[in-house]
Amino acid sequence: MNRHTLPHVRHRWLVAVVAITLCAGCARPAAYKAPVARFRDASAVVIESTKAYLIALNKTERDHYLFDKAARREQIQLLEVDKVQVFTAEAIGVRLDALDQLANYTELLYRLATSDAPETVKGRAKDLGTAVADLSSQVGKLTGADDQRFASAATRVLPLIGEVLQALVQKKLEDGLKQAISTGAAPVNELIEAIKVDAEVSFQRKRQALSARRAQAALQYNTEFAKGEKADSVVLRQLAEAVSAMEDKWEAFQTARPVEGLAAMQRANLALEKFAKTPRPSVTDFASFVDAVEAFASVAERVGHAIQELKALDERTGQ
Repeated sequence: MNRHTLPHVRHRWLVAVVAITLCAGCARPAAYKAPVARFRDASAVVIESTKAYLIALNKTERDHYLFDKAARREQIQLLEVDKVQVFTAEAIGVRLDALDQLANYTELLYRLATSDAPETVKGRAKDLGTAVADLSSQVGKLTGADDQRFASAATRVLPLIGEVLQALVQKKLEDGLKQAISTGAAPVNELIEAIKVDAEVSFQRKRQALSARRAQAALQYNTEFAKGEKADSVVLRQLAEAVSAMEDKWEAFQTARPVEGLAAMQRANLALEKFAKTPRPSVTDFASFVDAVEAFASVAERVGHAIQELKALDERTGQ
C-alpha cells in the first residue's frame, strides 16, 4: 500500500466504525474487516520470511563449516557436516507446520470478520483444530536438545489454541470473533515467542557465517594484491566483485531479521485483543488499533523486502 494513500484508507475505516458504534453501541465483525485483513496479510509476509530462515538454517551451518575448512585448507569430514546441523529435518518441519497454522489462524480471524456463512467458518475452525491437534502430536515426538524450549512452549499452548477453535464451532459468528481474539491472543503470542527464539538463533548463526565469508572475500583480494606487479589484474577484478557482492549481502542482511517481524506481530495481536475486549470502543480506540496494525505491516514489508533481496543476491552469485 502506498503510504500516501494510507490516511485516506484509515479515514474510511474510521468513518465506518463511527457509524457502527453509533448504531449498535459496540464493534461488530464488520468493524474488524479492514484492519484484520491488513493483519492477516502482514502476518503472511512475516511467516513466509521466518520459514525461509528456518529452511536455510542447516544450509547456513553446513556452508559455514565448509567455507571454514576451505579457508584453513583442511579436509572435510562428512560426519562433522552432520554434527554442525542444528535441527533434524523433522524438527524443522514441525516448526514450519507451526508457522503454517499461525497463518491459518490469522486467515480464520479474517473469515470471521467478513463471512456471512457461519457454517463455512465453523468448518474452517474445526479443520484448523484438527491440524493443531496433529501438530501437538508431532511436537511431542521431538527429542533433540535444541528442541526442548520450543517443544515445552508448544506443548503448553497448542491445546489452549485448540480449545479456542473448539469454542468457535459452538458460537455465533459475532461472539466467535470476539472470543477467538480475546482468548486466543495470549497462547498465539506464546507460540510466536517460541518460534521467535529459534528465528533469532538462525539469524545470529547466519550472521556469524556471513561475517566469516565477508572477511574471507577481503582476505582473498588482499592476498592477490600483495603480489604487487605479479598480481593478475583480471583476478583482482573478479575478487573485487566478490567483495562487492558480499558487501551487498551484508547490507541487506542488517534489516532481514525475522524476529523483528514476529515481535511486531505480537504487538499487533495484543492491540487486536485490547480492541476486542473494549465494551464500547470509541473512534480513538479504533484509531489506536489501526495504528498498531499499520506499524506491524510496515515492519513486515521492510523485513520481507530485505529477505527477498538477500535471496536474489544469493541466486545472482550462486551462493
